Amino acid sequence: MIKNYYSPSTLDELLKIKDDTNGVVFSGGTDLFVKMRYGVITPQTVIDTKKIKSAIKLEDQKLIIPFNTTYTDLLEFLKKNKINLFLEKIIKLIGSPMIRNRGTPIGNIANASPAGDFILATYLLNGNIIIKPTNRIIPIENFILGPSKIDLAQNEIIYAIEIDVKNNYKFFFEKVGKRNAMIISIASIAVLLKENNGKIEDISICFGSVSPTILRNKNIESKIIGEEFSIELFKYLANEFEKLSKPIDDVRASKSERKKLVHNLTIKAFYNLKNEVVSI
Repeated sequence: MIKNYYSPSTLDELLKIKDDTNGVVFSGGTDLFVKMRYGVITPQTVIDTKKIKSAIKLEDQKLIIPFNTTYTDLLEFLKKNKINLFLEKIIKLIGSPMIRNRGTPIGNIANASPAGDFILATYLLNGNIIIKPTNRIIPIENFILGPSKIDLAQNEIIYAIEIDVKNNYKFFFEKVGKRNAMIISIASIAVLLKENNGKIEDISICFGSVSPTILRNKNIESKIIGEEFSIELFKYLANEFEKLSKPIDDVRASKSERKKLVHNLTIKAFYNLKNEVVSI
């Protein structure tokens, strides 16, 4: 049962309360309250950040997304500034409109689920996590240590996410689940691709729900720069990522099903990207 509730109005006040109480920080509460309802966590002190003003920023082809930014806020900013509009495809599959109006990308990162859709997007866009008060800036792949495990000290908070601005790329995203609405994925894939005369100029490939953390391999990506964009190349990628995946059996799918999905989604990505018009 919650015994103490705080609602600071400044970042400094928040950090002091966090340091003094080791309370659980939340904004939308869409993850926190579900965990509390099912007894996953039982915090005695919670700290509501919603009174603290923060704003999305663009700095040197980087997008800075601070806490209290909802998915709806982010999507409106992307549309207004005409950047990373491909993220709409991911954001619109996160929960319901009510969840997107309250839930935050920061909360998705803090939850550290390998099925997290915005975690997938953050890996795809070379994301860094900005920590206060220590001012640590940590690559997402080093920050998320495993399911529900993150590199965050007792006195620290996740202040913002920093992701690349990637315009004029082809994009493919799909997640597979047992139902069409509010899917928790069995497996998911996101690909960003830039071509130059039919050859790979830049590429990012990420998979969700098929490893303890999001599956991405930058060595493989670097290896195929300059290669011809072809079905043969994507068959190679399908085989490599299927071998690299480390899925689990659970009520939603078996290991073998998830491994097959890694392979099949990669092949599907090729055919979709082949016909994709370059988007913002």
